[in-house]
Amino acid sequence: MYHGASYNVSVTLDNVNIINSNYGISHYFTESLFSLHITNLSVGGLSSLFFSKWLQFKNCNINGVKLQSTIVIEDSQIHNNLNGIIFALFQDYFQLDNHHIVITVKSCSIRDNDYGLSINGGFSTSAHISVIDTELVGNKGNEIVGCLSIIFNNITVTNSQSTGLVVIASVVTVENRVVFKNNTGVVGGGVAINGSSVVALSPSANLEFIDNHATYKGGGIYFVKEIQSQFDFISVLHQIATPLKWYSAFVFKGNTAGVAGNDIYGFNSIFEYFSASALANLSTSSDASAFALCDPDSDETTPIWYDNEQQRVFPGQPLKYNVALFGRTFDTNSYSLTDGRITIEINGTIVIDKYINNCSLIKFTTKYINHYGKHNITLIVTTDTSYSTKLSIPFILNECPIGFSVNSSGVCDCSVSRENVTCDINTLDITHNGLLWIGTYHTSTPFNDNETNPNACIINEDCLLYCSPNPVTFQFNHTDTQCVDNRGHRMCGSCTEGHSLLMGSNKCGQCHNNYMMIAWIALFAVMGVLLVVLLIALNLTVSVGTFNGLLFYANMSILF
Repeated sequence: MYHGASYNVSVTLDNVNIINSNYGISHYFTESLFSLHITNLSVGGLSSLFFSKWLQFKNCNINGVKLQSTIVIEDSQIHNNLNGIIFALFQDYFQLDNHHIVITVKSCSIRDNDYGLSINGGFSTSAHISVIDTELVGNKGNEIVGCLSIIFNNITVTNSQSTGLVVIASVVTVENRVVFKNNTGVVGGGVAINGSSVVALSPSANLEFIDNHATYKGGGIYFVKEIQSQFDFISVLHQIATPLKWYSAFVFKGNTAGVAGNDIYGFNSIFEYFSASALANLSTSSDASAFALCDPDSDETTPIWYDNEQQRVFPGQPLKYNVALFGRTFDTNSYSLTDGRITIEINGTIVIDKYINNCSLIKFTTKYINHYGKHNITLIVTTDTSYSTKLSIPFILNECPIGFSVNSSGVCDCSVSRENVTCDINTLDITHNGLLWIGTYHTSTPFNDNETNPNACIINEDCLLYCSPNPVTFQFNHTDTQCVDNRGHRMCGSCTEGHSLLMGSNKCGQCHNNYMMIAWIALFAVMGVLLVVLLIALNLTVSVGTFNGLLFYANMSILF
């Protein structure tokens, strides 16, 4: 439909069915005042239902003529299209010469479209839009952008696949009942309110959020950020007249979110001012405004406030902290779990910038920094350029233990380098391929990895006789692990405690306790006396053949 400059053009479409067409309704007016009324329309399988374009008016001042165009779509069925109803207004077209446009969508069913309802108001103050008694069902998404005057009256938004309704930089007035049910999205299951937007409630307003789900945040409502705009004052004035309305204007039931804010995510000062007490029992959260240490083994993440306990580490060992982030709720005395980024500084230098969720482990490998002793690690959470919170925690950096020294990378490594020998400062293990003995000169002194003895003499020698020929992993307080045959001490040179050399061998055997030795001696003493008595009683001598026969039998038994 094309039309040039006109005083007034009136078009009515009634009882029209459009199915599987490449084009919907195209509306192109140039420098015209117009009235378009569509009723009882049924469309399906189109790329788009409605396209309108209007050019700027010039010198259209007629005495006694109201410069207003209208579009009305009512009692229509818009199903299974690529786009349902889309309006795109350009500010210049309806900003000059006091020319206004009024758009009304009433008693329509907009179902199963990619975009169900999409309105871009172009930030025009001359456009007034109303959506009344309409259902938006099963659409992938619906959005309102740059609309400075739009009314929602008795609207149902259900089963949307990419957020029930996205509101960007708009002023939306709610009248009567507006329901968001069983919608899903990433941020905001029911509604995502982005940018400088305001939702103003009339005295009759009732907003319901039921069984919506966000895979990330804000099952019912998601506020992108703190709303600060020229329109905040409109919302404040509107609500001062009816502050008690906030207590009954909202219904939240069965909403869920994957990370935070089952009902509401995001902090809004206007929202909080009028509704904090009414919404205090909801599941709400926001960007991180606090954090604390936490217990990862607990079923519930609760803050563990820092108690000045200092971790002690060697260069190369990690500092470990379990940290949880908390956002604001409408209950001013509580916080709720959220996610975000945390930055770690050591002595003013950033060493980690990490995303964390729930009670997360933050681990940083320390290095030698100028000096041993006390250092500070600082955990910082920054949500925007104007707000951040931090916590400084001291830790002690110890000198490397015996057998280790700081290498060029600033971490503890083997103090005496040798081929096929590795050292792990995290476990304090030393590994080599065998036939080697590594240890301190005084093995009788208990090894203490928290003490440093720079004068300790480290032995690192081949050991061919008594050391294990297989790969060995040991620690300095268990150097005997390198030895075989129950040997130990320096260079495996003697038996370990509780063992002694076996007769005719270099192996060490286990020593029995004193009571067992006394028992054996007593037994053999008694048996010796009984043997002599038996020989005398039986008259067994070397001259007697019986005795010689017994000896022969005993010798043969040994052989076989």
